[in-house]
Amino acid sequence: MPPPTPTARPVATPGSTASSVPTATSVPSTPRPSLDSLIQIGDPTRPLSVDVSWPRGDQFVRGTLTRPAGAVAGDALPAVLLVADGGTADRDWVSQSIPGINGSGRLLDAVIARQGYVTLRYDRRGTGLQAARTAPPSGENRLADSVEEVDTAIEFLASRPEVDPDRVFVVAHDEGALHVLLREQQAANDGVAGIALLAPTGLTLRQQIIRRLGELTEGPEDEPLLARFDAAMAFFVQGITPGGDFGLSPSLQALFENLSHPLNQPYVSEVWNLEVVSLLSDAAPPVLVVIGKADTEVDWRVGGALWEAAAAERNDVRFVYPDSADHVLKFVPPTDDAGDAETGLAIYNAFGRVLDDEAVYAMLEWLNELSGISVP
Repeated sequence: MPPPTPTARPVATPGSTASSVPTATSVPSTPRPSLDSLIQIGDPTRPLSVDVSWPRGDQFVRGTLTRPAGAVAGDALPAVLLVADGGTADRDWVSQSIPGINGSGRLLDAVIARQGYVTLRYDRRGTGLQAARTAPPSGENRLADSVEEVDTAIEFLASRPEVDPDRVFVVAHDEGALHVLLREQQAANDGVAGIALLAPTGLTLRQQIIRRLGELTEGPEDEPLLARFDAAMAFFVQGITPGGDFGLSPSLQALFENLSHPLNQPYVSEVWNLEVVSLLSDAAPPVLVVIGKADTEVDWRVGGALWEAAAAERNDVRFVYPDSADHVLKFVPPTDDAGDAETGLAIYNAFGRVLDDEAVYAMLEWLNELSGISVP
């Protein structure tokens, strides 16, 4: 039997410009246990995890399936697929370029499964323990591969004997939102009951990089360098590699060479000017967008306004902007007299850091509402 259809909450009214401050949809302020109480080591009711794999083309995708304790075939449980960010982020949302192994993907998996969901997280091509074996050859890193991985993961999860195929949800982090929404655009049969986008950027890759570089400029004399960098990338996206000296600074030259390196082609050229927010209209199921106000990579005001504008014609998109959540949905303590709290990718996966309660409970309440799960 399909789950009860929830009443959609209205979309927050978007501002006329990206600088307008979005308004978060309110979340019930009922008393809740701490997240730590939902993940008790040694608890006999703790969810059980197993390694799984499934074919994608001539390779296998490897992941971790987590089931509530006692789950058996025929239970028809709701399920959640966790999709990592791009780059080298693996199934736990741990990246080679970021210190630490306390990945938010593994932490979210444990909390969601404890609510009664079957969960699946997986290593994208070129990540995890099989990174060297699964990495695409130089010049063959394609966006379609990431989209296909999402599609096959959804099919695999929906085919599990303990899963209700009508209640499969997707939770995607940052660049994972692009892969999931592209899959929505291309899927003949959707098969997804809801999509949660965590810290999704509303900017193109070009806009993200130019914006960040602009923040680092020291004066008007640096502006021509940004223009040269942008022009060099425009040639690259068109398939042209201009010869000679671009007149870039050493740091901008290194960035250009990294982005245009054969290992990153053609993926970078495919996503350079791709507007992920434009894909929201093709997503059939309800959507949740969560952007933390402590996120130093995605500005909740700019990103939130762009996503809200894209959802203006829909009444099934919910927006939440947790006060203390960073880019990986971990809690950032309030500042004190000692100065600003430490933030940024250097501490994303540091041991001892915990998920942000407000962000996670907003997601759980949305999932439970759509799946029909009643949690005391």
